[in-house]
Amino acid sequence: MSTKSETINWHRAIGINIRAIRLLASKNKWMFPYAVVKALLNVAASYAGLVIMARLIGELAGDRRVETLTMWVLVSILTTAAFGIINGVMYHAYEVKSSLFWANMRRIEDEKFMSMDYCDVENQKVRDLYDQIAQNRNWGGWGFAKIYWAFEGIVSDFFSVIGAIALSVGLFVRKVPTGSPFAYLNHPLVILCFLGLMVLTAAIAPWLNTKMTEKNASMSDAARLGNRLFSHFGYLWDDADSMVEYRMYPQAEIANHYAWKENIWFVGGNCDRQYKGRFGLCLMGRTLGEKLLMSVIYLFVCLKAWAGAFGIGEVTQYVGAVSRLASGFTGFMTRANELRVNAGFVEKIFEFLDLPNNMYRGSLTTEKRRDRKYNVEFRNVSFRYPNSENWALKNVSVSFEVGSKLAVVGENGSGKSTFIKLLCRLYDPQEGEILLNGVNIKKYRYEEYMAIFSVVFQDFCLLSHRLGQNVAGSCDVEEARAAKCLEDAGFGERLGELQDGLNTWLFKDFDEEGIQLSGGERQKIAIARALYKDAPFIILDEPTASLDPVAEADIYRKFDEIVGDRTAIYISHRLSSCRFCREILVFEEGSIIQRGNHEELIGTEGKYRELWEAQAKYYEKSKQYEEDKKYL
Repeated sequence: MSTKSETINWHRAIGINIRAIRLLASKNKWMFPYAVVKALLNVAASYAGLVIMARLIGELAGDRRVETLTMWVLVSILTTAAFGIINGVMYHAYEVKSSLFWANMRRIEDEKFMSMDYCDVENQKVRDLYDQIAQNRNWGGWGFAKIYWAFEGIVSDFFSVIGAIALSVGLFVRKVPTGSPFAYLNHPLVILCFLGLMVLTAAIAPWLNTKMTEKNASMSDAARLGNRLFSHFGYLWDDADSMVEYRMYPQAEIANHYAWKENIWFVGGNCDRQYKGRFGLCLMGRTLGEKLLMSVIYLFVCLKAWAGAFGIGEVTQYVGAVSRLASGFTGFMTRANELRVNAGFVEKIFEFLDLPNNMYRGSLTTEKRRDRKYNVEFRNVSFRYPNSENWALKNVSVSFEVGSKLAVVGENGSGKSTFIKLLCRLYDPQEGEILLNGVNIKKYRYEEYMAIFSVVFQDFCLLSHRLGQNVAGSCDVEEARAAKCLEDAGFGERLGELQDGLNTWLFKDFDEEGIQLSGGERQKIAIARALYKDAPFIILDEPTASLDPVAEADIYRKFDEIVGDRTAIYISHRLSSCRFCREILVFEEGSIIQRGNHEELIGTEGKYRELWEAQAKYYEKSKQYEEDKKYL
């Protein structure tokens, strides 16, 4: 799975762009028609002003009739007002809806992330592909955004060329008087030479633009590191937690070094070298080409006017029309080539969107039992992560019923969290099977199976939303239920102190009155969220790993009191949860090496007793130490 874009030929580029436009139009049906109408109105307003100005200048240079001048002034005022009102209304509509357009554009990729197999979410190759898509977007607007911008420009350039041709016909039809020394300007060869020279000079700009576009696109991969460095180090100053470190240690110098001196945009960097070299030459050549083109246009038009083919008013019209014809042609060709180059980046997006979901999603309904009676069995399960040769779990067989209290212990990397990920079907095992009430979990509807689990992972996340929304996991909050869950989780006292209660914003990202939370308070909210879901399985996967053993034991003790008749599975490399559990599984190197209750395992030589004796000293200051001491 390569993250680099490749050169795309025109035939392939057209197919990719058509597919992209269809996809974007399905999400934003009004945006592309709006671009056409907007371009047509802008071009019409521009050319209407050009024609009216030519007529006014012609009359002022000629008869200067008051009634004619008055008429054209009124036409100018009315035309300007009409187009101004129409464009104002459309601009307002655009401002209202444009944010939705860009949000929907990003939502296409976000929805794919939410729907893809979890194993792909954690797959480094997939992450690299998505990271490159984001870098392409940040570097040059490559991807879906470029399609809309280029489409809008191409439509405008197309209408501009059509209008320019219509207004410049008279330049070639109007004849120089026969007796004039400039009568040779009427000769078809002269006209063809002028058109050929105009096309040649007009073609310089798009050709040079093509070279710059291709070079800019090729620099996207080089810009990847620069964008990453700047995105990380350039915004660290906004992070209040990071500022403590900067004041205690000289890390600002390190951040500045990587954000700027190692950056692609810094003086002497790749961009600087390109603009001093090839880019600079292309820009200079494009400017010279544009000036040469305007000189050719002015020379031909002014010679014909001087020879008497038309008046001074028509000079304004023809110069404006022909120059816009050239600029429209240049813009059309430049943007068409941008779409060709951009197709390589869009193809990467489709490579991401087309990633298949290989996990089988069954059709059986998980039985909704009021008694919460479920039986789970791991039968000879082995699993290893993608791109890894080592087994994370090897030949694991175990069964347990809902209502039991199960502790899964072991040192870091022993397979505890992998066991939970397989239980929740975030991954499927390569060998063996997992059964729910005797049925392979693959046969159940995926969403329904996931609904029977409430998990508090070690790296749980709270969002910068309202407290109640965090607990409910939804914008619709049953306030009494949420408050009860927070009370059960030990957050009730703090909740009573909050002026806005469940409507209090967490953190200060969106509300300056938002509250900051301690580590323990965050964990209580995460546990309340698990209780609110009211699933028959509740799993704590080391969410208290950052706390000291005594604080962890206190949280486990409170959690055991409120878990009720649900299955509680405690995952930890520390053993404070084991007193409350009927059964303990001891993992080592991906296998279950011991199984039993606390009394059985503490009385047996093995890994569990070794871990317990190593950790017991940390509980000596706990109020529960005397109670725990009898197990030692």
